[in-house]
Amino acid sequence: MALSPEVLDAERVFRTLCQVVGSLVENFSVDEEKKTVVFQISGEPFETAFKLTVHVEEQLLTLYSKLPFTVEEAHRQAYATAICRLNYDRMFGATFDFSPEKGFTVYRIPVPFRKSLLSAELIESVIRDTHKTVSRYVAYLYDLSHGVAAALPSTE
Repeated sequence: MALSPEVLDAERVFRTLCQVVGSLVENFSVDEEKKTVVFQISGEPFETAFKLTVHVEEQLLTLYSKLPFTVEEAHRQAYATAICRLNYDRMFGATFDFSPEKGFTVYRIPVPFRKSLLSAELIESVIRDTHKTVSRYVAYLYDLSHGVAAALPSTE
């Protein structure tokens, strides 16, 4: 039986994703069945963790970057407010998502590819922009997660 165009497109995007990640980092894990790639990129003061998944039915590439700390329970309300302010000016659906119940934060970007394909350049750009954004805000968010008031980093 022939594969549907959606499955073929998702396979192409996944192959491109794997090639791009392989060109950026030496160590990464691939789950062919789940169409997921996981890796880290060095950064200051923390590494940036990445989990990218190609969703076949939705024709969507998602990027999640979980921040490497848990927000202390006493500071979750103020932290959630700060996340809302931070997200207000975010563009293109890229957001910091906070779970007040569990205390973790992820940076999330959905990239649809229905009836199109994602280029290696676009995928690399999404990864690099995520690394840049997470690196810019992670120290600020870490301080807030521990109740330390901090100035929002400049977007320049």
